[in-house]
Amino acid sequence: MTRRAILGAGAVALALLAAICIPRHLPTSTASSAPTPASFQARLEQGTLILRGSLPSETSKAAILQQAQELHGAILGRIVDQLVVDPGVGPAPWADDVSKVLPILGHMKERGSIMIDGRSIVLSGQVENDRIKATMLQEVAPLTQTGLQLEDHLLTTLLATPSPSLQKKLNEIVSQGSIQFESNTATILPRSRALLDRLIPVLGQSPHVALEIGGHTDKYGAVDYNFELSRRRAEAVRQYFISHGLTNAFDPVGYGSSRPLSDVGVQHNRRIELRVKGVRDQ
Repeated sequence: MTRRAILGAGAVALALLAAICIPRHLPTSTASSAPTPASFQARLEQGTLILRGSLPSETSKAAILQQAQELHGAILGRIVDQLVVDPGVGPAPWADDVSKVLPILGHMKERGSIMIDGRSIVLSGQVENDRIKATMLQEVAPLTQTGLQLEDHLLTTLLATPSPSLQKKLNEIVSQGSIQFESNTATILPRSRALLDRLIPVLGQSPHVALEIGGHTDKYGAVDYNFELSRRRAEAVRQYFISHGLTNAFDPVGYGSSRPLSDVGVQHNRRIELRVKGVRDQ
């Protein structure tokens, strides 16, 4: 057999082997990954309105900033614009209606927030009475009509001040351990449930007390991601308490990495805090 014939036979054999071994179901091109959902957060706290999120267009951002300035600029004296326009985010039918619901922040006392994660709109804060709260829930209808699910964490004004001994007792229990979660999730670790179980009978003795569940992360990761992760973890603690029969008014709030306890201790900054806010009318 000549050299040319040998090489030709080898090429045919390799071609047959490739046809047999290479899976025929492999795609001809790599599918693009799903786009990141658009997001928005407006937080009113200590005289400052902070706007964060990723929006799909300059038009929606401009409308939000104009409305914020008209409603709160003169009163607050400070609006922090951390909004970004990212054409790469997914469709956001709610984006053009966000400016229409910003006025509800004017009903909130001291602080409050509107948060949209692409699937739901979360309202948190304290308002004067149930009538105002009902009005606010009606005012967010333009957003819920775009498909967002409403999560209502609004509290009406508290009528009494609780005994400081309850806050002290909660602090003592929380300081004896830590409420931890699986990495980058809101799943409570089994060993942390024992600490929550110790808090349950204490809170059960004060069912009319309202509490804030504050979630905190370390400084690593994107700011918006940390805020959302800390809120979901606070919400997970709230759901755990409710599933064990507690009827307190819980307000889950995500602070992200904005309130570190230490510039060095990363683990120390990842935490859940409970703050007694007041007592409702019995």
